[in-house]
Amino acid sequence: MKVNFLKLFVGVLALLLSASGAVAEDLKEASEEVRSEAARKKLGEKPGALCLYVKGLCCPSCAIGIRKKVTKLKFVDRKEFSKGVDLDAKTQLVMIGLKAGATPDNTKLARAIEDAGYDPVHLYSLTAGKLATTPIRAKN
Repeated sequence: MKVNFLKLFVGVLALLLSASGAVAEDLKEASEEVRSEAARKKLGEKPGALCLYVKGLCCPSCAIGIRKKVTKLKFVDRKEFSKGVDLDAKTQLVMIGLKAGATPDNTKLARAIEDAGYDPVHLYSLTAGKLATTPIRAKN
């Protein structure tokens, strides 16, 4: 009985230690150069979508809170991506599908992301192959 308990304890301990290493790896922030190149590619593939940098986005489970808040916005096309939102934890980028003819409300978008517990930093836009950034914040 003691041997089985010891084996179980060692196995659980090993699992916990390996999981903590994986979490630490997820927390690495992408460089602005890497993030910008990823944004350029994503916007080139989906020119009608929004792309923004969200600080603190570090793992796939972040998608739950952000998606839950952002999909409630009227301008989000829930048929795009996964319920209107695609998250890339490696680059901290969020892509949001827009309904045809809809005008996004950046203040409401920023508020939804903040309400999910994350920090929206800026929007990316691609015009004639040139990438630009615009700060995005919810108004107090």
